[in-house]
Amino acid sequence: MNSNRTRIQWEEKALLKLINHYERINNFEKALEVIDFALLTFTVKSEFYLHKAQILIALQKPLAAIDILEQALKNNPQDSNLILYKAKAFCTMGEFATALNLIEDIKRSQHKADDVEILLVEAFIQESMKDYDQMFYKLQEALKLNPNNTEALEQIWISVEISKKFEESIRLHKELIDNNPYSYLAWYNLGHAYSCLGMYQQALEALDYSYLINPHFEQACMDCAELALQENLFEKALEYFTEASERFGEDSDLSVNIVECLIKLKRFKEAKSKLHKAITQDPYNDELFYYLGECYSEEKNWTKAIKYYKESLEIDPEREEFHFGIAKVFEMTGNLRKAEFHYRRASYCGQEQSQYWARYISFLIKNNLPEKAQKALLKSDKVSTGADLLYCKAAFHYLQGDEKKTISILEEALVDDFPQRHIFEELAPEFASGQLYTSMLKYFIAEIQ
Repeated sequence: MNSNRTRIQWEEKALLKLINHYERINNFEKALEVIDFALLTFTVKSEFYLHKAQILIALQKPLAAIDILEQALKNNPQDSNLILYKAKAFCTMGEFATALNLIEDIKRSQHKADDVEILLVEAFIQESMKDYDQMFYKLQEALKLNPNNTEALEQIWISVEISKKFEESIRLHKELIDNNPYSYLAWYNLGHAYSCLGMYQQALEALDYSYLINPHFEQACMDCAELALQENLFEKALEYFTEASERFGEDSDLSVNIVECLIKLKRFKEAKSKLHKAITQDPYNDELFYYLGECYSEEKNWTKAIKYYKESLEIDPEREEFHFGIAKVFEMTGNLRKAEFHYRRASYCGQEQSQYWARYISFLIKNNLPEKAQKALLKSDKVSTGADLLYCKAAFHYLQGDEKKTISILEEALVDDFPQRHIFEELAPEFASGQLYTSMLKYFIAEIQ
């Protein structure tokens, strides 16, 4: 129309379709241009006013949205949708009482207390007020009225996660699934509720159903993959990550996920091939170089392992796992000075994670550096906790000749994490081979059984 400088007779549906297209791709400038043109032709059509108000609210221009809604209400004073968007605009300005009063006016005048659209706006207001309990209940009510309402299904997880209503969420979504077994969003929300309660097998099954129902749902596929990886189901995780790469497009972060699975499955040749290819596409992804270091380390190719660990550290010198990886290789090759440096850096970079402190302190004890070990123990006590650190502390006190303190700390460690006792046994083999330690183990084994 613009290029021909002629006036075309547009149909209302065609303009709405064009507006929806621009909204979907977040080109709000073009959407507003079409809306303003439509309002010149269809001056009493509230749909165009609603679209404009919605965009203005999204652009954080609530006063302009209220102004356009007031214009529309002159023609349609009882239009509840216009009033609801007005309430949303006031809510965006932080005027919650005004917004809620508008909702109550609709309920009284139009007898719409159980209207889904009203409940959705009420939930929006409750979320803005940070009342996530009420937000959950409003969305729950909306879903009981319309179990397939996409907006409610997409929004309810926010309220569940913050209010921690995981058990209520499970009950609700099971009920929704009974009514519609093919609701992929209901399965997705159910999976996350199970996951938050530590019910990982049920969570994986629910998320898997969500993805099977809607194979275009990328987030469900990725969540399945990450949960499988978390649960050490490496073959399953690899399947999901590979499918995500093929279906939704590969990127370097996804390559990292795939490679992590391949390494866990000891498929180092495939992992290296994928990593080298990914590096040509993204030469600034530190994790790609780190995992190459891991591959070569597993293959005992120390020279190449060190080379790639160093490249990862050049990109990000503050990543604890990068320092830890190269420290292990330097220790294996007898370069104890560099090993100590990187173990210490790993501990300080990831200071809340006890495993790095435990490995650093173990290294110091094994290499007869008691003063440094004591200093590291004192530092770790301030920033981290863990049974692995207790085992290190027990070994340190044994080597310092304090058997009473050794036994006291060792008892605490055995209660906290019995399987990690190997840390103590490696550091204090003489005590570990003695009758007292054997008796302690028998006691704790009997307690566990």
